[in-house]
Amino acid sequence: MRIRSCHLPAAWRRLRPHGRRLLSTAPLVHLAPRVREALRNGEPVVALESTIISHGMPYPQNVETAREVEQIVAAHGSTAATVALIDGRIHVGLSDHELLRLGRGDEPVVKTSRRDMAAVLSQRLLGATTVAGTMLAAHLAGIPVFATGGIGGVHRGAETTMDVSADLTELGRTPVAVVCAGAKSILDLPKTLEFLETQGVPVVAYGDSAEFPAFFSAHSGLQAPWNLQRPDQVARLIRTSAELGLQNGMVVAVPVPGEHAETSAKIEQAIDAALAESTELGIKGKQATPFLLKRVAERTRGASLATNIALVKNNARVASQVAASLAIMGGCRPRQYSTRAASGQGIRNSAKTDQRPLLVVGCAAVDITAQVDSQQCPTWVPATSQPGAVFTSVGGVGQNIARAAHFLGANVALIAAVANDAHGAAVRAELHALGMDTRFLQLLDGSARTAIYNAVHGPDGDLIAAVADMHINGLLAPQQIEEAVAELNPCVVGLDANPSVLAIATTLTCANRAQACVVYEPTSAAKCTNALRALSFIKRSNAMTDVRGLIHIVTPNALELQHMAEAALELALVETAPPAATVDEIAEAQYSLDSSVIRDMLTLFPLFPAVVVKLGAKGAAVVSPSPKNAARPIIRHIPPLKPCLVENSNGAGDSMVGAILAQLHRRQTLLTPDSRLNLAPSDIDAVVGRAQRAAVLSIESVRAVNDQLCADTLDKD
Repeated sequence: MRIRSCHLPAAWRRLRPHGRRLLSTAPLVHLAPRVREALRNGEPVVALESTIISHGMPYPQNVETAREVEQIVAAHGSTAATVALIDGRIHVGLSDHELLRLGRGDEPVVKTSRRDMAAVLSQRLLGATTVAGTMLAAHLAGIPVFATGGIGGVHRGAETTMDVSADLTELGRTPVAVVCAGAKSILDLPKTLEFLETQGVPVVAYGDSAEFPAFFSAHSGLQAPWNLQRPDQVARLIRTSAELGLQNGMVVAVPVPGEHAETSAKIEQAIDAALAESTELGIKGKQATPFLLKRVAERTRGASLATNIALVKNNARVASQVAASLAIMGGCRPRQYSTRAASGQGIRNSAKTDQRPLLVVGCAAVDITAQVDSQQCPTWVPATSQPGAVFTSVGGVGQNIARAAHFLGANVALIAAVANDAHGAAVRAELHALGMDTRFLQLLDGSARTAIYNAVHGPDGDLIAAVADMHINGLLAPQQIEEAVAELNPCVVGLDANPSVLAIATTLTCANRAQACVVYEPTSAAKCTNALRALSFIKRSNAMTDVRGLIHIVTPNALELQHMAEAALELALVETAPPAATVDEIAEAQYSLDSSVIRDMLTLFPLFPAVVVKLGAKGAAVVSPSPKNAARPIIRHIPPLKPCLVENSNGAGDSMVGAILAQLHRRQTLLTPDSRLNLAPSDIDAVVGRAQRAAVLSIESVRAVNDQLCADTLDKD
């Protein structure tokens, strides 16, 4: 059995390969708390330069634009990290006070490229980073995507002056993707493209046209070597470059928004005049670009400045979407090629390998359960010890679900994060002994702790209190999920709410590509909205514009249902709640269901094709589309099954979801060619009704998943 490992210290475990370099330069790099947290969690971050603040625009437009650009990055799913050199350190992510310090002009600001970096830091000067300087800082911090206005290039007349921007050589040696509006049109664009080719730098024209944009203008008359239209295409290019171990950057050239294109001719005339003026005055080097932009803005009476601001904002939007798509893919770590253990190791159900498997993504934990002895202590007495028994077992929502489905005959693979500690070893050993596919467990070193759920149950078996140490679940790597889905090609994916929002988003997009039916178990009131936040993230990042139906079945309890409905409205994933009259009409027909449950089910129905609400002793409520009209919901009540005795209510819901997954896995073909759920209401009701038998068995056992659970169990009368 092979367990995939991560060996970075805990604080930097989730950084991409760039972040490994940061370990040796950390004293010189200051990460803003929001940037540090995003990088730790593998969330998308976009680097932004600061020369545009200090030298590119007048105050206060420069600071206002910087704030607006950061807001645009955030609105499309990423964290903004503006870079500057302050008090002897490279600051990645600036406070509002630091933005003002750069933009107001109250103190000298050094325009800082790679050449100047050490000097500015050692003298503790205030430095604003150029494209080259920002690329270097972004690489040190582990940020692979950077948005700016435009890159420098080969200056006109460079054949005699040798004036070539350091941006071009930096692109040849630093693996950061620069999203820009091309090279500034004050430059020699044909020679700039030739130089980039010599440096081995991919140049991508982004959008419908393959023409390389010329900063203020969408048209240069030059073709870019590559043309990509979507953020995910660019993200996959970045990732593939990293997998090859290439150390060059790339240019993603985005044309200026169409509404500003009409001013391009006027701006080009101003550029020609400004170039002639700079030649006459002998202005060269790093003073040239600020002078030219200032004179062009003056000659166009601000039109060039407005266009400049518009293209910077547009580039920030695209960069954020690219970074978000890259994060959903698992980032850009170099692929680790390794040899698998002997074929079939760790896999029971080997006779079923011709079937597409069931994949479960979620939490594996150690459950420590205390059960009060009902005979010695018939009622719970707080603030004192109680007689009873303590059991230790392997648990966790995802693991419980996978175990139940495994016992019911499904070919199951589990993705979960466990630590390299005693509890993690216990989890791995037990799952391996069961014959479950554990090849995609992620083993974490450092200070990570395997998840532990410590619960106390009263004399009647109900939960009294619990402590959940689940931090490790947020460290599950999206790349682990993408690789598993690509390799296994599952027909069904079960997902609990424990992984990070990013990991959930990765699971949903990968499952969609695999044409897999997705079942989401909301887990708890505190975590149930994670899937909705993941859908919002996917939508904002433009990875998919329509996220309806990415999750096919959700299985909340009544409280989780309420929270999910509220979040769906708040995140604008659904338009409105159903009219009160509609809810009342259904409540009259389904008198056994609370009107609040009906309302919340109808609220979520446009987003999820089937909602199965676990109502405990009251059974279950289900909403799914009418066979004759997919837009029309049908709500019904599934009567409960009563257990013979109550030993433990913990795990009943997990066993029920595992049984639902096992039955879906047995069917194999669950979706139409356009990824719609292909189950009639009667089919769903039958699945839910049989799954309740698994829940009853769980309640009758001290274990979360009853060891006696088997396929015959669900078919008993």
